[in-house]
Amino acid sequence: MSAPFSVKGVANAFLKRSFDDGVPVSPMKLQKLVFLAHGYHLAVKDGEPLVSDSFEAWPFGPVSEPLYHEFKSYGGDSIDELATEFSGEIEKGELELVPVRSSDIDPSAKKITDFVWKTYKNWSARELSDLTHKRGWAWDRIREERPNQRSLVIPNEYIRDDFKEVVKKKSEVAA
Repeated sequence: MSAPFSVKGVANAFLKRSFDDGVPVSPMKLQKLVFLAHGYHLAVKDGEPLVSDSFEAWPFGPVSEPLYHEFKSYGGDSIDELATEFSGEIEKGELELVPVRSSDIDPSAKKITDFVWKTYKNWSARELSDLTHKRGWAWDRIREERPNQRSLVIPNEYIRDDFKEVVKKKSEVAA
């Protein structure tokens, strides 16, 4: 399977790493990790999105609404369960909630989620939030362009451009 993937499937890839490594992940931290992976994917995969859902410019940063609703009951606490979806046939009365599969993520996308996890797993949710709120970055730009509008979708082009700069700087440092 190739990108874009379910935002919940990508979130579950991070949550599985969180459980395996014993690193707590709150809903806010999860939002930022998925956003960062999406940004890096856009940058290195020539604008191809990692997730099929969009990110919106909420007051406290980029947010995937489906992820918000999935984990909002945790507040600022660590998430201890995977994201779920309904499976089965409603007509047959066989509908059940099951974890969203993270195994559908292809090896190329997995490299990006692994990189993001290794790089940012020890950052706090607040530090990740500060990173995604940088002046002039996608979240800031769209909020400046449309200050009174709600449900501001952050264009993938804005996100891609930000992360192309990050990738360029990382490669310059490595050279």
